[in-house]
Amino acid sequence: MQRTLRVMKDTTTESLELASYRLQDVVVNWNESWELSRGEDAPPALWQEFTEAFLHHYLPPKLRRARVDRFLTFWQGNMSVREYILQFDSLARYAPTILSKKEDRVHRFMMGLEPHLLNDCMSVSLQPGMDISHIQAYAQGVEEHKKK
Repeated sequence: MQRTLRVMKDTTTESLELASYRLQDVVVNWNESWELSRGEDAPPALWQEFTEAFLHHYLPPKLRRARVDRFLTFWQGNMSVREYILQFDSLARYAPTILSKKEDRVHRFMMGLEPHLLNDCMSVSLQPGMDISHIQAYAQGVEEHKKK
Protein backbone atom coordinates (compact mmCIF):
# COMPACT_ATOMS: atom_id res chain seq x y z
CA MET A 1 0.00 0.00 0.00
CA GLN A 2 2.76 2.46 0.90
CA ARG A 3 4.43 1.82 -2.46
CA THR A 4 1.19 2.73 -4.27
CA LEU A 5 0.82 5.87 -2.21
CA ARG A 6 4.41 6.96 -2.93
CA VAL A 7 3.83 6.59 -6.67
CA MET A 8 0.58 8.53 -6.47
CA LYS A 9 2.25 11.23 -4.32
CA ASP A 10 -0.86 11.44 -2.15
CA THR A 11 -1.11 13.80 0.77
CA THR A 12 -1.28 12.21 4.20
CA THR A 13 -5.06 12.67 4.43
CA GLU A 14 -5.65 11.25 0.95
CA SER A 15 -3.33 8.35 1.75
CA LEU A 16 -5.36 7.43 4.79
CA GLU A 17 -8.64 7.67 2.89
CA LEU A 18 -7.32 5.41 0.12
CA ALA A 19 -5.89 2.90 2.61
CA SER A 20 -9.18 2.81 4.52
CA TYR A 21 -11.07 2.19 1.30
CA ARG A 22 -8.78 -0.76 0.45
CA LEU A 23 -9.22 -2.50 3.83
CA GLN A 24 -11.03 -5.81 3.88
CA ASP A 25 -12.62 -8.29 6.28
CA VAL A 26 -11.98 -7.80 10.01
CA VAL A 27 -9.64 -4.87 9.38
CA VAL A 28 -12.63 -2.82 8.23
CA ASN A 29 -14.23 -3.35 11.65
CA TRP A 30 -10.98 -2.41 13.41
CA ASN A 31 -10.69 0.77 11.32
CA GLU A 32 -14.26 1.82 12.08
CA SER A 33 -13.71 1.23 15.81
CA TRP A 34 -10.43 3.14 15.70
CA GLU A 35 -12.07 6.08 13.94
CA LEU A 36 -14.89 6.12 16.52
CA SER A 37 -12.41 5.96 19.39
CA ARG A 38 -10.76 9.14 18.16
CA GLY A 39 -13.98 11.10 18.84
CA GLU A 40 -16.30 13.08 16.63
CA ASP A 41 -14.39 16.35 16.94
CA ALA A 42 -10.98 14.83 16.18
CA PRO A 43 -9.14 16.33 13.20
CA PRO A 44 -8.62 14.06 10.20
CA ALA A 45 -6.17 11.32 11.03
CA LEU A 46 -2.72 11.41 9.49
CA TRP A 47 -1.06 8.48 7.76
CA GLN A 48 1.61 8.12 10.47
CA GLU A 49 -1.04 8.02 13.19
CA PHE A 50 -3.03 5.36 11.31
CA THR A 51 -0.01 3.13 10.58
CA GLU A 52 1.17 3.30 14.20
CA ALA A 53 -2.27 2.30 15.49
CA PHE A 54 -2.58 -0.43 12.87
CA LEU A 55 0.84 -1.91 13.62
CA HIS A 56 0.27 -1.71 17.35
CA HIS A 57 -2.96 -3.66 16.96
CA TYR A 58 -1.95 -6.24 14.35
CA LEU A 59 1.79 -6.49 14.95
CA PRO A 60 2.48 -5.56 18.57
CA PRO A 61 6.00 -4.51 19.65
CA LYS A 62 6.70 -7.87 21.29
CA LEU A 63 5.97 -9.70 18.03
CA ARG A 64 8.04 -7.21 16.02
CA ARG A 65 10.99 -7.75 18.36
CA ALA A 66 10.61 -11.51 17.95
CA ARG A 67 10.75 -11.09 14.16
CA VAL A 68 13.91 -8.98 14.44
CA ASP A 69 15.47 -11.63 16.68
CA ARG A 70 14.51 -14.30 14.14
CA PHE A 71 16.12 -12.22 11.40
CA LEU A 72 19.34 -11.81 13.36
CA THR A 73 19.70 -15.57 13.82
CA PHE A 74 18.40 -16.57 10.39
CA TRP A 75 20.53 -18.79 8.14
CA GLN A 76 20.03 -20.87 5.03
CA GLY A 77 20.25 -24.34 6.56
CA ASN A 78 18.75 -26.90 4.18
CA MET A 79 16.76 -24.35 2.14
CA SER A 80 17.54 -23.63 -1.47
CA VAL A 81 19.00 -20.19 -2.17
CA ARG A 82 15.64 -19.15 -3.63
CA GLU A 83 13.80 -20.18 -0.46
CA TYR A 84 16.44 -18.45 1.65
CA ILE A 85 16.07 -15.24 -0.38
CA LEU A 86 12.29 -15.21 0.07
CA GLN A 87 12.55 -15.74 3.84
CA PHE A 88 15.43 -13.26 4.18
CA ASP A 89 13.51 -10.53 2.34
CA SER A 90 10.38 -11.21 4.37
CA LEU A 91 12.19 -10.99 7.71
CA ALA A 92 14.37 -8.04 6.65
CA ARG A 93 11.29 -5.79 6.65
CA TYR A 94 11.32 -5.91 10.43
CA ALA A 95 14.94 -4.74 10.75
CA PRO A 96 15.25 -1.55 8.67
CA THR A 97 17.65 0.13 11.07
CA ILE A 98 19.98 -2.88 11.04
CA LEU A 99 20.02 -2.77 7.24
CA SER A 100 20.24 0.98 6.74
CA LYS A 101 23.08 0.66 4.20
CA LYS A 102 23.13 -1.60 1.17
CA GLU A 103 26.47 -3.04 2.33
CA ASP A 104 24.84 -4.10 5.61
CA ARG A 105 22.08 -5.90 3.73
CA VAL A 106 24.57 -7.74 1.50
CA HIS A 107 26.71 -8.68 4.49
CA ARG A 108 23.77 -9.95 6.55
CA PHE A 109 22.50 -12.00 3.58
CA MET A 110 25.88 -13.58 3.00
CA MET A 111 26.46 -14.42 6.67
CA GLY A 112 23.39 -16.66 6.53
CA LEU A 113 24.55 -18.62 3.49
CA GLU A 114 25.87 -22.13 3.76
CA PRO A 115 29.72 -22.19 3.84
CA HIS A 116 30.11 -23.67 0.33
CA LEU A 117 28.13 -20.72 -1.09
CA LEU A 118 29.62 -18.11 1.20
CA ASN A 119 33.14 -18.87 0.00
CA ASP A 120 32.12 -18.39 -3.63
CA CYS A 121 30.17 -15.20 -2.94
CA MET A 122 32.69 -13.49 -0.66
CA SER A 123 34.99 -12.03 -3.32
CA VAL A 124 32.08 -11.03 -5.55
CA SER A 125 30.45 -9.15 -2.69
CA LEU A 126 33.51 -6.89 -2.41
CA GLN A 127 33.04 -5.44 -5.88
CA PRO A 128 32.07 -1.75 -5.91
CA GLY A 129 28.35 -1.14 -6.25
CA MET A 130 27.36 -4.66 -5.22
CA ASP A 131 23.76 -4.67 -4.03
CA ILE A 132 21.44 -7.27 -2.59
CA SER A 133 19.75 -8.26 -5.86
CA HIS A 134 23.09 -8.90 -7.56
CA ILE A 135 24.51 -11.01 -4.75
CA GLN A 136 21.27 -12.95 -4.46
CA ALA A 137 21.30 -13.68 -8.18
CA TYR A 138 24.95 -14.67 -8.01
CA ALA A 139 24.32 -17.05 -5.10
CA GLN A 140 21.47 -18.65 -7.01
CA GLY A 141 23.72 -19.08 -10.03
CA VAL A 142 26.46 -20.69 -7.94
CA GLU A 143 23.95 -23.08 -6.39
CA GLU A 144 22.55 -24.06 -9.79
CA HIS A 145 26.05 -24.55 -11.20
CA LYS A 146 27.04 -26.81 -8.29
CA LYS A 147 23.96 -28.98 -8.85
CA LYS A 148 25.08 -29.80 -12.39
